[in-house]
Amino acid sequence: MSEPSDDHVLARAKQTLAQKGRNDRSWDKRAAKHQEEEGHTTLRLSDRERSEYLDQARHELRSKVDPGEK
Repeated sequence: MSEPSDDHVLARAKQTLAQKGRNDRSWDKRAAKHQEEEGHTTLRLSDRERSEYLDQARHELRSKVDPGEK
């Protein structure tokens, strides 16, 4: 099993945040600014929170079974 790329891990972490319905939180300053432009106020995730989402995403991607590996 190969190590997931940083891009895949980041995408998965952001997807998880969105799926949890955390409409009051945004991933980073850019996302918070975008939400503000849309009329929504959000708080940016802390470094620790982002790290937790990234760790979870990395774990989930590593745990995925590649159909070619069965």
